[in-house]
Amino acid sequence: MKNYIKILNFDNLQHNINYIKSKIPKNVKICAVVKSDAYGHGALPLCKFLLDKVDYFAFSSNEEAIKIKRKLPSSHCLVIGPFSLNKINDALKLGIEVSIENISQLAILERKAKRKNIIIPFHIKIDTGLHRLGIDNKKKFQNFLNELNNYKHCKLVGVFSHIGSGEKTTCKRTLKQAENFYYLTNELQKDIFKHFCNSINTFTHPQYLFDMVRIGIAIYGYGNPNLKPILSIKARIVAIKTVNKGEKIGYGNEHKAKSNLKTATINIGYGQGLPRLWANGGYVLINNQKAPIIANICMDMTIVDITNILNVKINDFATILGTTKKLNANTIAKTCSTIPYEILTNFRNVPLLQNNFNKK
Repeated sequence: MKNYIKILNFDNLQHNINYIKSKIPKNVKICAVVKSDAYGHGALPLCKFLLDKVDYFAFSSNEEAIKIKRKLPSSHCLVIGPFSLNKINDALKLGIEVSIENISQLAILERKAKRKNIIIPFHIKIDTGLHRLGIDNKKKFQNFLNELNNYKHCKLVGVFSHIGSGEKTTCKRTLKQAENFYYLTNELQKDIFKHFCNSINTFTHPQYLFDMVRIGIAIYGYGNPNLKPILSIKARIVAIKTVNKGEKIGYGNEHKAKSNLKTATINIGYGQGLPRLWANGGYVLINNQKAPIIANICMDMTIVDITNILNVKINDFATILGTTKKLNANTIAKTCSTIPYEILTNFRNVPLLQNNFNKK
């Protein structure tokens, strides 16, 4: 009997996909970004559900892509993270597409492809202003394209860039990056497809959709008010106690009962992904009511106040992260001065409720 579980709402996931598709032309491909185990949600169930609904899956490493490609052979998998030799032979054998940014990496692909007598499809990373990875000027890019003619076993199929901002439609940085992308790629053949927009920019800068959009956080229900979060985390109540006024609670000396309390100890803590900062004004939901956190969050346990909540029993589940406005990753992130991405990925090691997965 698991004491903490992850539940995915596939109805909300379908809603998010439908909404995203309603905002882009039918000829624009969708690449679902499922790196870091699908932002902590579980890559396999997400990819299985999305297999016939999107065109590509994007990963940060060969290892991530290989796991999905072996389970879902018909999927189109793209590694957008740094070029790596780890498991590269397995990735290429399975038909996984990789991204590169210089001739040295291309030469490695060519040698491997020639040895296997195969054609390797790849994408080029372009740095238009994020200043992280990619070819960053026209001369380097043109030299790369010229050299490409000498590599007969490698086929350029796509070019892409990462946007550094873009929450507002008037974002000057995004406009500048888009100009750079146009400038670098405007002479490419039409069969080489371009992808530039992430989740936020798909909604705020539809003029830059190009041939494919890479959708990450929006799939999981964040970044637009019309989307619905899909991840819930629940944990069992393992103890119920009475605490008298004036008694200290949990680790440290800063938490003291201001009145007689009834408390519940929940079997989840920062070791499973719940941020310690969430103790400052945070809460869980028990019987759909807020149960305030009243002590420092422990590694594997959290203490909450259930004085005003009826019918609470040991082994009941509390909602740690939910899919409504009352409690979701945005709720926790604001209190903890972080972003929902971090909150979601923190929970990636929480086991998935398999019954919920199998029903889909």
